[in-house]
Amino acid sequence: MIVFLVGPMIVALGISFTKYTILQPPTFNGIANYVRILRFPSFGNSLLITGKYVFVRVAVVLLIGLLTSLVLNQRIPFYKTFQSIYFLPYVFPLAVTSVVWKVIFRPYSLMDQLTTLLAIRPVPWLSSGGYALWSIAIATVWSGVGYYAILLLSGLQTISDEVVEAAFVDGANWWQRLLKIILPLLRPTLLYVTIVAVIGSIQGFAPFLIMTDGGPGESTRVVGLLIYQHGFIQLSMGFASAMSMIVLLIILALTVFQMRLLHYGGDGKQ
Repeated sequence: MIVFLVGPMIVALGISFTKYTILQPPTFNGIANYVRILRFPSFGNSLLITGKYVFVRVAVVLLIGLLTSLVLNQRIPFYKTFQSIYFLPYVFPLAVTSVVWKVIFRPYSLMDQLTTLLAIRPVPWLSSGGYALWSIAIATVWSGVGYYAILLLSGLQTISDEVVEAAFVDGANWWQRLLKIILPLLRPTLLYVTIVAVIGSIQGFAPFLIMTDGGPGESTRVVGLLIYQHGFIQLSMGFASAMSMIVLLIILALTVFQMRLLHYGGDGKQ
């Protein structure tokens, strides 16, 4: 933890107060990098794009993951085989997954053939600013939803069958059992999955670099890609480190907020 997590964070914090281009030794410049960020519209735009992507991706993976886990928890035939199938995309390296989906979204490729089969006009999946971000979201949802489904399934399996059966005997229908019994008992797992999904989505980088490189324009330039471009392409490591520190604070704030929801119930008791 110290060598691979805490140490690099401290080093990045120190670099954020310097002018450092890798090719020359760092020189201290105080808070100049942070002042520059306040006057840098692309950073705010990247945060907005990242926020939209994170919200949509987390909502979709939670919904699909929950529905999948509920089905698998019914012990359907070959449910263990289905667990392996749903988890398999998560095993693939995200870079490989991104390359495959980039090919799928190419003009006249699989997605265009599918839309033609459904009598839908061809969609410029990766060449249009209105579709590119959601095309990447489709790829990353496909890659990660099985992982979150398995986590939610493990939470469902900790819920006592006797509690659910007692509600059934008392006349509760399926929706009432889901909303009044299952989801409240599953809340710790749901919130843990939400924390992991939010952090993983904010840190997402490879799909945006491989599939669109931030384009068209800046429509898919999320904050992770922006930091990479300034740090390793423009060699402005001090400025990139300052942006990464701000993103770290945002992630910490979101995590603390979600952890408070995890530890405190609606009645305010821990």
